[in-house]
Amino acid sequence: MKKIVLLIGLLVAGFALHAQGQAAYIKAMSKGLQAMGTAQTVEEIQAVASQFERISAKVESEWHPHYYAGLNYINMSMRAKDIATKDKYTKQAQAFIDKAIATDPNNSEIVALQGYNYMAQLAADPGNRGQMLSGKAMKQFSMAIQLNPENPRANALMAQMQFGMAQFFGSPVDKPCAMAKKTIPTFDAEEKGKSFDPTWGKEMAESLISQCEK
Repeated sequence: MKKIVLLIGLLVAGFALHAQGQAAYIKAMSKGLQAMGTAQTVEEIQAVASQFERISAKVESEWHPHYYAGLNYINMSMRAKDIATKDKYTKQAQAFIDKAIATDPNNSEIVALQGYNYMAQLAADPGNRGQMLSGKAMKQFSMAIQLNPENPRANALMAQMQFGMAQFFGSPVDKPCAMAKKTIPTFDAEEKGKSFDPTWGKEMAESLISQCEK
């Protein structure tokens, strides 16, 4: 009887600790996403990346903290001035993308993020990296769209790549422009704050659309 009571006590304690841990995780993720929504400078984005990096180290079984740590390092790369600094950030991003892939390999959002990191590496030195990385980035976006045809980030990023290549070769931009415009209703339909799933990317799509209309 005493053993049964002890076992029940241990189970109750285990559930209580799990609930506390889950509550702490939700609070930390919510705080990180809120900070991410207002971060503008490299320093501010670095602070957000560090927040998600700490969560990532503690909760390795969840893909979201790995994803957002990687995303913020990519965003830092896009804002950095010199190639060496850009490359440092994309290398840091890749470490977290690898963790996210290991956690959920067939997740459309993670597959698209890998393509976005290739795009950031390409943007750091397009003259020397365009031929090598453009195909890799587009392959990732294509895979992400196959996994989830309605993923607006995958579609917007693919449109961005196709637009840049069309401009480079002097080809029509009708297809990527139409692709970007189709993402807007999907972005608008996303419910923010309902989960930790990504909802970013609308501004990127709108920026591309504005270039299409020039």
